Amino acid sequence: MTTEIIAPPATSNIAKEMLVTDFKSIVGKADHLLNDARHTAVDELTAVRRSISEKACRVANASHDYVRGNPWRFVGLAAAVGVVIGALISRR
Repeated sequence: MTTEIIAPPATSNIAKEMLVTDFKSIVGKADHLLNDARHTAVDELTAVRRSISEKACRVANASHDYVRGNPWRFVGLAAAVGVVIGALISRR
């Protein structure tokens, strides 16, 4: 023989409504947290992208200035690289 507890229908409906309300509140808070996390991630990625872009521009400008100051050194270097690549290709 088992004992069953039967709740009145009104109490059951109130409990269901409270559960639904709590669940909606939790979902709303989770959605808010996810949006905040997304905005933070986008802001950080934008800052990193900007930083990398600035560093790349500085390196490119420094390389350009150095090559403009020493053109014959790089002509010789390019010729040497061309000879090495040509030797490697001709062996095949």
